[in-house]
Amino acid sequence: MAKLTSSTYKEQATLTSSIAFVPSVIATGFFLLALVMLYFETLPLSTTLEERLPFEMVRDEDSARLILNTLAAGIISLTVFSFSMVMIVLSQASSNLSPRVIPGLTTARSHQVVLGFYIGTIIYILLLLLSYKTEGDDDSRSPAIAILLGLAFGIVCLALFVYFIHSISRAIQVDNIMNSLFRQAMEALDLERDVMGKAHLPAAAPLDDYSYTLRNNSNGYLKQVDLTELQHLAQQHQLQLKVLVEVGTFVVEGTPMMQLTKDPASSKELCEALQKCFLISRDELVMKDFEEGVKQLSEIAVKALSPGINDPGTALKSIDYLCILFIQRMAFDERNCLLDEDRQLRVIDKTINLDELMHRYLSPIRTYGKADLQIGIRILRCLHNMLYQQPANDKARVIGKHAYAMVSDIDHSITNKVDRERLNDVIAELNRLLPENQALELLKV
Repeated sequence: MAKLTSSTYKEQATLTSSIAFVPSVIATGFFLLALVMLYFETLPLSTTLEERLPFEMVRDEDSARLILNTLAAGIISLTVFSFSMVMIVLSQASSNLSPRVIPGLTTARSHQVVLGFYIGTIIYILLLLLSYKTEGDDDSRSPAIAILLGLAFGIVCLALFVYFIHSISRAIQVDNIMNSLFRQAMEALDLERDVMGKAHLPAAAPLDDYSYTLRNNSNGYLKQVDLTELQHLAQQHQLQLKVLVEVGTFVVEGTPMMQLTKDPASSKELCEALQKCFLISRDELVMKDFEEGVKQLSEIAVKALSPGINDPGTALKSIDYLCILFIQRMAFDERNCLLDEDRQLRVIDKTINLDELMHRYLSPIRTYGKADLQIGIRILRCLHNMLYQQPANDKARVIGKHAYAMVSDIDHSITNKVDRERLNDVIAELNRLLPENQALELLKV
């Protein structure tokens, strides 16, 4: 597999995430198709086929010009309206949900295909109009077959317009956006678990002889670590690597990137190869990984709890999705090692554990929703469900710590007797699953 440099990765991500990428490709195809059809119209075969056409209007030059002009004007109007709809959707999604969901909307292939078909049809029709010779030229002939194909494209554009309106109206719905984020996060976790082949840290792994450090030579956000190539380099040079930074971290020049069991300075080629495994960009591009999905769901919940949006229902659904994602991650957060064919440890990846994940993305919801009874109950229910799935002591201690933080915030924010009694029922259910030394105190009523 070809290796991407940081600049190449940045350019590729920027290009493919642009709303104009797919439309440009499709428009180029229509441009080439128009040239092919104009050439085909010069062949004797086209004349034979045109004589068999039942549509006399496409063979008349004036009628053909009128048809093409009408098609061009109509499809241009559809295109302008469709692009306006996209801009409105992006603006609403940015203000009501989170700016981070915009790349997911602009990269929707179905929308890009529709816009590309519009633009391609316009280019096709304009080229047909340019093919007409000046008036009074006796040798001019209407390209009947090409015009019929343009008519077919116009009808398809009308059908695509109806689909586009339906699709774009659904794309802005918060439920559909959250369902998409949840599905992408689950797929990213499955990919990390199955494709990367990560394993638990072997009990006999040497953890005390990583004496050498490789430092970063650039500034920016760490977008990707090529673990497969790191594993290959470690096996080739008979060494072990421990990655010290997480994907998404902002790193500066001189930051320790990894620790090694051998000095990388002894080989310039090895140093360069190791540096190329870390793809760094100055732009904080949105990544399609598990943590990014959790982050966006958390940001949507926090935005929904703001006074300007005031949509607690969306926040409650985000907590439900986060609960499922946390449960799925609990069984996987310790798998951070890559082994070679002989089951020898080669690479230890820097991964975010369950405690840190909950601190980053559950704590903001707790902070902004601590005065809301339903938010407090839903977060405690989330922690209760996590305890059901993973009753082991190490995970229970982490969950208990976050439950204590939630109860502590509620104790200072909710003061009426009725709500505190309701919360005590939920706390009592949690205490049945928590270790005895982590049992939560009931709220004073």
